[in-house]
Amino acid sequence: MPTETIHNFDGVIAALNRHQQRATYSAVAALVDQSPRLLMYKRPRTQETSWVVSKATGRPTGYDDADVHPQLTVNETVLSTREELEAWLAAREP
Repeated sequence: MPTETIHNFDGVIAALNRHQQRATYSAVAALVDQSPRLLMYKRPRTQETSWVVSKATGRPTGYDDADVHPQLTVNETVLSTREELEAWLAAREP
């Protein structure tokens, strides 16, 4: 019987940052079982967390330009569903 992988916010952010991959707020929120609106609540807006983006714009919401990773848009792919993000993470785990 396969076991479900448990993901936490910090681990997801670290993987997105390490591989310079964007994912939407809703995809990350679904994976870590949080509300998309509260996902970034009280979290610092940094280049590392800027990989979590709006589905509409492909950019993080409420970030100053200096807080957005300079390579943010190099990779055009944006993971937009829990399933896409989960498969992407599974392909990168040892």
